Amino acid sequence: MKSTKTFNVAGGILLLALQVSPLQAEQVQMFDRPPSAAEMGNLLFGQPQSAQPSPGIKMRGLNFTPKAKSAVEYIQQTSPSERTSVGLPIEFAYNSTEILSKSRPFLEEVGKMMNMPDFADKRLIIEGHTDAKGSDEYNMILSEHRARAVRDFLVRNYGVSSDRLVASGIGESRPLPGRDPYDQSNRRVQFYSGN
Repeated sequence: MKSTKTFNVAGGILLLALQVSPLQAEQVQMFDRPPSAAEMGNLLFGQPQSAQPSPGIKMRGLNFTPKAKSAVEYIQQTSPSERTSVGLPIEFAYNSTEILSKSRPFLEEVGKMMNMPDFADKRLIIEGHTDAKGSDEYNMILSEHRARAVRDFLVRNYGVSSDRLVASGIGESRPLPGRDPYDQSNRRVQFYSGN
């Protein structure tokens, strides 16, 4: 839908065209404190079946659900605007993949979430993001390595199968909506459902 308005401004004419388009911004739930494992799981994967009210009538039926996509297919076939993610301010040592101790409480909740019975069969996409300082190429490589460091942390410390975790580097290409690309808040790790 396109709307055009004309205003007479001091003897001249100003033509104002407004283009209305659907929301394309990524749906990121950012946290500055560690969310609980259940809170994150519900945001990423939806409310577990065990927590949903059961209907009064029980029925048997067949499930014709298509085969689940692999996490890589999911990333390739869905745009960021179609996925809800959890963004955590995971901090690393300068120019390194070493996760700082103040970031561990965030990752501990992710590890707990991946081991909860309601989410034990879920897959997780881990995206590393950087701010715009540095070259595009450097930031892409750094974000990839940092996403892998988070994956390795979850495998090593929480026994999460590496088959359930996909690490991906995004670099500086997707700053947070409304933020300056150089803002340090763009240095983050985002988690998506891979199911």
